[in-house]
Amino acid sequence: MKPLRAITLGFLALLFLYAGLDKAFHYGGFVKALDGYVLVPHGAGPHLALPLLACELLVGVGLLVRPWQPAAVRVATVLLALFTVALAVNQRYAPGAECGCWFTLTVSRATTSHIAQDLVLLALAVGLWVEERKATSTTDIVRRS
Repeated sequence: MKPLRAITLGFLALLFLYAGLDKAFHYGGFVKALDGYVLVPHGAGPHLALPLLACELLVGVGLLVRPWQPAAVRVATVLLALFTVALAVNQRYAPGAECGCWFTLTVSRATTSHIAQDLVLLALAVGLWVEERKATSTTDIVRRS
């Protein structure tokens, strides 16, 4: 495994594990934050909170377990894309709403820096996904030969 890929996988894994555990320890705040999102239907926060934090935890573990990495990278990419869009929409239509991230560090309001942070994380995940697809394509070509 290439060192940069290993570092990126480890970084994203730790990030997803931390985020999921942080939300679990601050579950009520996470539900409240979800209910403040423009794209989340009124009252849906309690129904979305547990599946979202479970996804974050599973992605974090999946990024560390080699056979699960391809699927975990895809799910991480989708989650980060959804988080980025949700933050951007909130920034436009509900500026200053809680972002629902990093409760232990700070109960922060969503800002453009959160969107930029998510875009960087999304770029890392997309980079892993593209690399995985290239490796799979190369392996398929070699097998057919």
